[in-house]
Amino acid sequence: MPLDELLPNDLQAPREARQAVARFLARADLPQLIDDAQLLVSEVVTNAVRHARGPIAVHAHVRDGFLHLEVGDSQPELLPERREARAEDESGRGMELVDKLSARWGWKVTERSKVIWFDLRV
Repeated sequence: MPLDELLPNDLQAPREARQAVARFLARADLPQLIDDAQLLVSEVVTNAVRHARGPIAVHAHVRDGFLHLEVGDSQPELLPERREARAEDESGRGMELVDKLSARWGWKVTERSKVIWFDLRV
């Protein structure tokens, strides 16, 4: 059964997303993915809280040897940016982590929303 959560855009959203992903992976008998999945979903949801408005959608499913996770927000004009953070930077590492830890990642945009997705190899 897939994970489908709609979270309010507030400071609790990253924690709620981590908890939902952990429950989903425990039910799917994939505890080895919990740490990386929680870290990455937390980073992407945090970006949505900081830069978007409206509710945040978190979806996940397992198919063809991958955990596929999606985070959607209602700010389609703000696309993700992977950059190399300097040692003194206090933020800006989220998409770099997604790039380094996931098997693949990307985004899709509609008229009213943006979805950032990533896959972790099972």
